[in-house]
Amino acid sequence: MELEEVTLPPAQAGPYLGLLAAGLFGMAGQYPIALPLLAVFGAKIAFSHAFALELDPLGFSYRPLLYRHRYAWREVRGFRVRTFRLLGITFAKAVVFETTRGELRALPESFRMEPEALAAFLNRYRASALAEGPN
Repeated sequence: MELEEVTLPPAQAGPYLGLLAAGLFGMAGQYPIALPLLAVFGAKIAFSHAFALELDPLGFSYRPLLYRHRYAWREVRGFRVRTFRLLGITFAKAVVFETTRGELRALPESFRMEPEALAAFLNRYRASALAEGPN
């Protein structure tokens, strides 16, 4: 069975991102440093489809801001969830992967899935792609 290409859309911009953008717009007149931040948040809202996670039989790619990161499945050892705590309180979970060069990388978000479900899905897809081999 041949693997299909999969595109996972990014999380929808919530009301807080809109409020942050509105606040930056209001501050832009007084604080010019707010303009680049406003541009980044505006791009995230306007071009959210460009920030998707794309999977294919050869590897996966994602774009956290401006540059697309591409990894072949053979360059990745596997995916897992890492929990970030501060003073014993969990404040974030991220899907991370280790490259064959020993670098630990994190995906920028969980793409409308729970981090545990995304890590399991990516591990299954990777295993299927490696078992199939190059076409």
